[in-house]
Amino acid sequence: MSRIPEGLTPEEIAASCCETGDISPAKVMDYDIVVVGAGAAGVPAAGWAAELGARVALLQKASGVVSQGNCGSAIIKSRSTEAGIAKWIHHTNGLCDWRADTKQLRAYAEHSEEAMMWFLNRAGLTSETEYGDGSKVDSNTDSAKLLNDGQGLCAFISTSGDFTGLWKDRENSYDYGDDHCYFWAPWVGPKPKNVGNALKNVLNNVQAKHSGLETFFSTPAVQLVMDGGRVTGVIGRSKDGEYIQFNASKAVILATGDYTNNPAMVARWCPDIADFDKKQFGKTGDGHILAISAGAKMENVGHTKMMHDFDSALMFEEPFLFLNMEGERFTNEYTGFVYMGNILRSQPSFKGTMLDPEHAEGSKGWYCAVYDSEYVNWPKDEFVSGMVPPAVMEKFIPGAVEDPKGVFKNLIDLHRCDTLEELAEQLGIPYEKMKASVDRYNELCDKGCDTDFGKPAKYMHKIAKPPFWGARKHIRVSAEVSGVVVNEHCQAIGADGTPIEGLYCAGNLGGPFYGGGDYPFHQTGLSLGRCYTSGMMAAKHAMGAK
Repeated sequence: MSRIPEGLTPEEIAASCCETGDISPAKVMDYDIVVVGAGAAGVPAAGWAAELGARVALLQKASGVVSQGNCGSAIIKSRSTEAGIAKWIHHTNGLCDWRADTKQLRAYAEHSEEAMMWFLNRAGLTSETEYGDGSKVDSNTDSAKLLNDGQGLCAFISTSGDFTGLWKDRENSYDYGDDHCYFWAPWVGPKPKNVGNALKNVLNNVQAKHSGLETFFSTPAVQLVMDGGRVTGVIGRSKDGEYIQFNASKAVILATGDYTNNPAMVARWCPDIADFDKKQFGKTGDGHILAISAGAKMENVGHTKMMHDFDSALMFEEPFLFLNMEGERFTNEYTGFVYMGNILRSQPSFKGTMLDPEHAEGSKGWYCAVYDSEYVNWPKDEFVSGMVPPAVMEKFIPGAVEDPKGVFKNLIDLHRCDTLEELAEQLGIPYEKMKASVDRYNELCDKGCDTDFGKPAKYMHKIAKPPFWGARKHIRVSAEVSGVVVNEHCQAIGADGTPIEGLYCAGNLGGPFYGGGDYPFHQTGLSLGRCYTSGMMAAKHAMGAK
């Protein structure tokens, strides 16, 4: 049996589901492939393996399929140039601080279209029954005959794009010239439904046609089985406490997600996120610990974090006046919403709602975006993501709409008040400090030059006309997306730099797909798209398929 290696703290072991010591299984079951984790990488891995003829065991410590998010994306090769894909790889690596494994990026670019079409079809969201060369994607609607699954789940919007010409965000630019790299990004939902609902459909539909795929829910994997340096199986613990040994003649695929809910692992490998609340639960690094116990190595310290929040209000990318929870302006608001987590590390904590158990007395990540009613008259080119009229914004105001749709009700935190004093009270920040910050900001707006933080003048608008608006933002950790070092086939790599036989790590468990401190936000849905694709690639490689 594999052992937890020396050097891991007791907290790391205790917070995971892995168990030390000799275990005598009450039952032994034989399979070709054993997949651990039923999420965005694990379900595709199990499904692909079953369709390739394997007898598959899918273990999951939760009572059902679990996945977060609404958008996964794929590179559509038929609409991209070869040089465009190469430039996308170079561009993405640059956004990852030049620390990504470009072989993994290329594998995603080459295979993600196939993985996406398979996922959508098995989820009941497309009528296409066979994977094509991309010609089935309608260039006008960015869809592949996308459907409703009959239960209200659908691909309800697309944020697809074409990397061509000069790509530019607020801080970076990259010139693709005449080349193209097209990505397809359908959103599955709408909220509160998400990709997890679609993956349940995938699993049910694959099992209906392939009896060789068996699921074992409420059955965490607690040890790997090894023989002569090769991983040959997994020991799981059933909900009744019974140990079962699942032998794997071909491979074990670990797809257990990240470790954001394991404080000791966060402190060791991704300390940037320690003081922030987490959007997920149960992500305790089980697969990481299992892989390390088999000799796999982790990426270097400084793992990639994903920190953004789309639930507190609309117009989340607009560079309004930003105040910390003490009422003070603290940044150039044009920095970009998705990187605010870095800036907020040095800002005061706040005890608001939706705190996780680690931060009962307050957490980092809180700030307020403040603007006045004149925003509806700003020129269109003075918005980053577009103006949203007040009537649409109302569903984000507590109590304004009886049954708001498309938003998590417990995260509604937008306020509209006739006075700044009332707004400060609603937001929970000191009025006097807020008033001083607004007065200083208005002074800079009159000057037409932000000498405090350097925000572009076109985004400097006074806060003077009531009613006043304020959105309390709560930046939480969506995911940690680094982990065990793998190659482009998702094989776990040992300390000697060679693959560990019989062991694959897919999804957010493996890396370095990104490598930098921050997840790159140039392509919507890259994280989930990478999960679908790596699960597929792990299964196909383990089965010897191309």
